[in-house]
Amino acid sequence: MAAPLPIGLPDCAALNFTTCAVTNLTSACLCQDGPYISVLRSCVRAACDLEQTYIAKNVTWTRCGFSYHNQTGTVAGRFTLVTGTAFFVVVRLLAKTLRLSSWGADDVTLIIGYLGIGRDVWALSYDEITRFMQVFFAFEVIYTLSISALKASILFFYIRVFSMISSTFTLVLWTTQAFNLAFCVAFTVANLAQCRPFSNAWEAWDGNHPGYCINVYALFISHAAINIALDVWLLVLPVTQVLWLNLRKRQKAEIMFMFGLGVFITVVSAIRMKVLVSLEGFRDPTYDAFYLHMWSYIELSVGVIVACLPSARQLWRHIVPKFLQLIGLGSPAYQNQARQEDSTRRLKDILFMSTSQDKPIPTSGNEASPYLTRSG
Repeated sequence: MAAPLPIGLPDCAALNFTTCAVTNLTSACLCQDGPYISVLRSCVRAACDLEQTYIAKNVTWTRCGFSYHNQTGTVAGRFTLVTGTAFFVVVRLLAKTLRLSSWGADDVTLIIGYLGIGRDVWALSYDEITRFMQVFFAFEVIYTLSISALKASILFFYIRVFSMISSTFTLVLWTTQAFNLAFCVAFTVANLAQCRPFSNAWEAWDGNHPGYCINVYALFISHAAINIALDVWLLVLPVTQVLWLNLRKRQKAEIMFMFGLGVFITVVSAIRMKVLVSLEGFRDPTYDAFYLHMWSYIELSVGVIVACLPSARQLWRHIVPKFLQLIGLGSPAYQNQARQEDSTRRLKDILFMSTSQDKPIPTSGNEASPYLTRSG
């Protein structure tokens, strides 16, 4: 005769499906009984709503002594990302404070981007799951705004650098900026309006709330795909201009290397996309979302760091020569290096890749710079 079912399991999970002997209906036998576990899984999915499914799985895992996933202890990795990103933001702000370069729209959008979880869901209480879904919903909106703000910062940087070279290319940059803004607004509105009523975005996970929600997974995939396409476009844009500048090959290579650092953002975006594709269905949303959150935060952090690297190099070139001179290893000539203020100097300061200081640089605003002309 079948033993009574544990509280939380549906009637179709009757123990008469098991191959375990009636005298051995223990966890040691049932938890190793593959056919019974398969029947139990199918039964729970067919007979239970989402809340009951999580309760049933919690009962099963607790009785069988299965270990829960718990990623909430990954403090070291998060701390490294937070402190590393904050360091580069501070370096960028310090470079602006020392007037090594002027403050611009790229700095504002970068700060916006900068300001811009995971245990198994069946190990959480009903209220904990609801709170998690609230955090997840807020993160969706913050991520969308932050990633677009970072792209806007990069585009404003391009505009500052290349506006003195080509008016046509500047128009292309502003058009891309407009597309990025539309991209941000469209997906932010879609995230905010994903459910009706609004609270269903974090309450409808149990399937017991009236209303409707759009296919959030499809929303995430489409955003990630467009995001990667924009990343690739942002990599291609400067290449089309730098290759034709009247610079030495070494200078071109150095400038291309700096702009090429954006490939790290694209790589992380692609990894995030792969993780997102692998999580289709979000069967365990809190645990699965940990990896989505992790790679989303890595993407934002890498974006901020890459955007701050030029300022970090600029600050390095400003401080190190003075320090070397202070200890008797430097030359006073270095002090004049950062004081040249004409358009060529600003371009080269922004790019931070000039290595030649032996030729005078024209200071007249009407005198064209040989560095800004196209070769050929």
